[in-house]
Amino acid sequence: MKTEEWLILNAVKAWLVNYEDKEAELTPQYQQLHQELYSAFITNETPVQKRGRPAKRQRKKTTSSTEASKEESKTT
Repeated sequence: MKTEEWLILNAVKAWLVNYEDKEAELTPQYQQLHQELYSAFITNETPVQKRGRPAKRQRKKTTSSTEASKEESKTT
């Protein structure tokens, strides 16, 4: 769900895209409003969404074997 601030900023952007050339006297006000809203609500520090399961350690190429397993393999 989008925030109210995002919806307002989106509406201002839509106005600028559709009416910037047709409504010349209002365009500077909408551009100023767009700049103010953008600087107030859009930050460079967007939250990173965690995805999926947590990372696990990478397996080693060779597995370490225990002494008990070595002894079992010798007797069989």
